[in-house]
Amino acid sequence: MALPLAQEIIFGLVIGSYIALGAIGFTLVYGLVNMINFAHGEFVTIGAYVGFLSIQIAGLPLPVALVVTFFGTAVIGWAIARVTFEPMNDAGAVPLLLMSIGLGLVLRNLIRLVAGAGGRDVQVGVATYRFEDLGFFVTSQQLFIVGVTLLVVLVLHLFLSRTMLGIAMRATAGNEDLALVSGIDTRRVRNVVWLAAAGLAGVAGILLAVAQEASATVGFGQLLLMITAAILGGAGSPYGAVAGSYLLGIGIAVSVAFLPAGVTAFGSTMAFVVLILVLLVRPGGLVNAEVRTT
Repeated sequence: MALPLAQEIIFGLVIGSYIALGAIGFTLVYGLVNMINFAHGEFVTIGAYVGFLSIQIAGLPLPVALVVTFFGTAVIGWAIARVTFEPMNDAGAVPLLLMSIGLGLVLRNLIRLVAGAGGRDVQVGVATYRFEDLGFFVTSQQLFIVGVTLLVVLVLHLFLSRTMLGIAMRATAGNEDLALVSGIDTRRVRNVVWLAAAGLAGVAGILLAVAQEASATVGFGQLLLMITAAILGGAGSPYGAVAGSYLLGIGIAVSVAFLPAGVTAFGSTMAFVVLILVLLVRPGGLVNAEVRTT
């Protein structure tokens, strides 16, 4: 018997939360650094393994491991960007794109070489809350994942709208040359963007590790969905990325629920169907921000 629509929406919110955390970081890099980072999925994978080490090896509780993973992945991602992307800032979008593709492949295989091809389970306690009269259930894990994502969105909003550094980031995204002549330290802004993008990807990684497993391809498996959500929401807009992520997540969950048995693998395909339909009607995405190519 098929689960009710409410249950599928819950599943969709959870899927959308994973996507949103990665998509926010992806779109911040796109908006501020003007590059499409295909290595972003590997930042998610790094976060998954940092989370695994924090919980299973160090024995940290999940909330503490979440903080450790955010800062740990942020520093690792920033260091990688300083070595690989920063020297190519003036090379143009296409060389940066090619660099990110190659870097992603190298990191993915390096992680597989170090951690092995198999997955690592992360054990945390899970409680299930059933609402029999309403016909659905929700777990503590699902509530935690959605709650963390909403908290991240709130903190990001306050940071971008209420702090001088956040305002500087918005100004740099709008016009970096004008921001530079206005006295904004755009190099510092770029560093903060890389730290934030990698850290948020790490949070997505630890949540995926808890709900699924930590593996060498866990981030790569989410990459296209993150890029799709960012474009769907309007490339460069973190708020649009969040909206696009939840639209995709719910679309995937609902479509899988109503597809015939044996074709549930096409659930992710439905995400791209949604993207095509939206972009045919609104090429700039939900917030009408077109992808830049220069």
